[in-house]
Amino acid sequence: MNIGDIRKRAQGVKAGTVSSLELDYARGILRAHRGDIRSALIVVGLCGAADDALLIEPYLRGPERDVHGETALKALVRYLGLVDRYRSLLRKLIMSPTDLGWMDSRMSAIHLVKHYFKGFRDDELGCELVAIFCNPSDQDQRSARGALVDILGIRDELGDPFGLELEAGDADAGYIVKMARQRFNCHGGLH
Repeated sequence: MNIGDIRKRAQGVKAGTVSSLELDYARGILRAHRGDIRSALIVVGLCGAADDALLIEPYLRGPERDVHGETALKALVRYLGLVDRYRSLLRKLIMSPTDLGWMDSRMSAIHLVKHYFKGFRDDELGCELVAIFCNPSDQDQRSARGALVDILGIRDELGDPFGLELEAGDADAGYIVKMARQRFNCHGGLH
């Protein structure tokens, strides 16, 4: 079996479905910790069930967490839809000023934060995203911008909705901050 081909079908970029035998093959890769782990994480995340979290979680903590931590977190939160189970981890990763557990863990969590806020309110975390966005020296500033735009649902209201032209300055920053401060009851402004 070719796990890369299975992954493409799981992602919908190639025609066809993933069979239960192929899903078990991907699970076997995760159990053995050998082979194309990234593809196996994606396949199990997209096609598996909640109890597959036990196969995925070791990649958040194990020796290969710098390589697979982001994909594992995405598989658990976005693909398997287990945000309730991992909400405290997402929060911890975002609230930390440095990466915890694996390289770029904070950015990984910021990219998933829109799932955190679906049907859930956390003004403190929302205000932390605003603070990250307002800090030009924060390496996760652009990620925070994208997350705030998604959470607020204001992409259609922005001149540069995807933040592709930020080198000349972010003309939308004031509006994003204003809307986020209102949504999350934050105080303060751009630094």
